[in-house]
Amino acid sequence: MKRNACILLICSFLLSGCWDERQYKDITIVSLIGVEGKPGDVKAQFAYPTFEDGSISYSTSKGSGKTLREARNDANHRTMEGLNIASLQVLFIAEDTAKSDIYEYIDMLYRDPRNRLGAHMAIVQGDLASYFKPSAHVGDDVATYYSNLLETAIRYTFIPDIDIQQVSTVLFAEDISLSLPYIEIEKESGIPEIAGTALFNKKEFTGETLDKKESILLNLLRKKKGSFARFSYIWKSGGEESPLTVQVVDNHKQWKISNDKIEAFYKLKLSVEEFPHVGLDKKKVIKEVEDFLSKEMTKEFNGVVKKLQEAKSDAVGFGRPVRAFHPALWGKGDWTETFAKLPISVKVKVEVLRTDILN
Repeated sequence: MKRNACILLICSFLLSGCWDERQYKDITIVSLIGVEGKPGDVKAQFAYPTFEDGSISYSTSKGSGKTLREARNDANHRTMEGLNIASLQVLFIAEDTAKSDIYEYIDMLYRDPRNRLGAHMAIVQGDLASYFKPSAHVGDDVATYYSNLLETAIRYTFIPDIDIQQVSTVLFAEDISLSLPYIEIEKESGIPEIAGTALFNKKEFTGETLDKKESILLNLLRKKKGSFARFSYIWKSGGEESPLTVQVVDNHKQWKISNDKIEAFYKLKLSVEEFPHVGLDKKKVIKEVEDFLSKEMTKEFNGVVKKLQEAKSDAVGFGRPVRAFHPALWGKGDWTETFAKLPISVKVKVEVLRTDILN
């Protein structure tokens, strides 16, 4: 009897399989999705690779429905196999669509454990279809192009480093606002490019964006620097002018929060990458450069904060320490409204660490 039980137990292991197994012959791997429309009337495009004569190209299937799930089911009627998004690389939301509650469009992604939540998400300007058949300079592998485009922008601190999983966390947070990469198609070349950052109030796109430089400043305000963060200026002194390019090496912040204002202090350590001016090895000139950069960057940082307040979008996350340690300020009401009216000042102090390869 015991022997028979052991045999049955061993056979059960041999007969079992993976609960989530999918045969490639039965599915089409979708790597790029675009969503547009409005709640209750969703239109979606699904791009998937096809192989012919040893080369790769992308085909697109379109669908519509009350939800993204129904739109995908509708698109399945036009494909030879079922559309599978377990290997999704990039999700696009049209800017007009993002001006309503975007969670209504992406809820499906969090309901299936097979879905890839590490994919990039971005807001796109203009006609969604044009991003699926862009300029020939992009190449045939559009999904990889967009994925690499976003990863490079993250590396150079142009956009926030956020994936679909993190989006859901921020969307439901009361003390920080969502910000997403913003992409547009360059008019002359027809090539999609990073335009900056889209600002959200709660779950809706405000229609306001930061340009690339402002986006770098936002990420520094958040202490979310990528591998590189560079700025260029025209330095003026004693009737002389010289181009000046610096890279952020280190970034320290200190916030002083009271019940009626926030004072933010940042110390940026920089290296000089371009400055065709004689005398940068002299302490006096270095001090002049530090003072110049401190003044310019203080003005720019405050400009970004003002823009965030006008959009009622706390993309920096000032609300997080307020909620944790300042209940009187947090309790004044809806944080986005409080944030928009709260006096917030930023002061930047620059220290030049390196001036050339010998220093």
